[in-house]
Amino acid sequence: MKTLKIAAALDSFKGSLSSREAGEAVRRGVLSRFPDAEVTVCPVGDGGEGTADALLSALNAERRTVTVSDTHGDPVEAEFGLYRRDGVLTAVFDMASCCGLRFARAHGLDYLHSTTRGVGEMIRHAVRLGCGEIVVGLGGSGTGDGGIGALSSLGVRFADTAGHPIDDPRTVDLGTVGAADFSGLILPESVKLTLLCDTGIGLTGPGGAVRMYGRQKGAREEDLPSLDAAMERYADICDRTVRMRYSRISGTGAAGGLGYGLTLAGGKIVQGAPYVLRAVGFEDAAASFDLVVTGEGRTDGQTATGKLPMAVARAVRQAGGSCPVVCLCGIDDSVPALYEAGMDAVFALADRPMEMEESIARTEELLEKAAFNLAGIVCRER
Repeated sequence: MKTLKIAAALDSFKGSLSSREAGEAVRRGVLSRFPDAEVTVCPVGDGGEGTADALLSALNAERRTVTVSDTHGDPVEAEFGLYRRDGVLTAVFDMASCCGLRFARAHGLDYLHSTTRGVGEMIRHAVRLGCGEIVVGLGGSGTGDGGIGALSSLGVRFADTAGHPIDDPRTVDLGTVGAADFSGLILPESVKLTLLCDTGIGLTGPGGAVRMYGRQKGAREEDLPSLDAAMERYADICDRTVRMRYSRISGTGAAGGLGYGLTLAGGKIVQGAPYVLRAVGFEDAAASFDLVVTGEGRTDGQTATGKLPMAVARAVRQAGGSCPVVCLCGIDDSVPALYEAGMDAVFALADRPMEMEESIARTEELLEKAAFNLAGIVCRER
């Protein structure tokens, strides 16, 4: 009898499991039903928080820590990883490792004084190590400074409308920027800066970084119009300085506008999920599986914009694979576009009515149970 080949390629379940832990739960569930199955756990991510961890796990990269600034300038130990990709020393980290929402909450969600300075410090550290590529996951941010803090850390100088230098610029300073000088930027052109993004959010406007995500980071509802206007002013000055409308690029609103700031520094925004799937070798093996199990905390309309489960389904179909692709999730609000892309089924994990807290606490158990049942249906037919 043919050995069944199954892939477990799940995103992390926030507050519960990493990508690898979720995949291992699926692996245990399948093997408890079919002990002879070959289950490949593929740690993956789409640019959201946990992406760097997934990449580092899949590639067995060297993990290190460095002391940098958090969302409000306090020192924090942030993790990054190093590995060689096509002979190039590559550094990988999530911006959330130093400037994530958990740090902002520790500072009372003081939106106006948030900064991405620590991200710039991590990039500088990677440059000093001789990295030829730096990969930054943009998800899970607790900042809203448009990347001005990171740019300042990388040598870009800002002045206010009176010509006075803005030292240690933060979100509150965006509306006062009168000039930007990029001549001191320390990031060499030879270093490739890759920005992994799980959303196409713009920088400003009704669907931009401030109005969409400012509230969860501490911005007051009544201040959103003025904060958005300040971001627009800052972007207009920077765009005119570099003579390019980078602020109009899709995804520049990611991480409170950090996507924009790092694009000004030479970064390129790419869809996180396809990048990771290529890097870990999933795309090359996608057509060889008899079943692919993917998943995430909540499957909804956002998933269909290119998040991890959608990318997994597309990768299988584009590789010519005809096997079932199934998504396991905490909450199922799936949309037709998912099925059109090649997803066969989406199943919510709950085995009875439960509160969110119970669902999070039992995620590992529920994934294992769902995989056991799924294997019984899909694998029996083979």
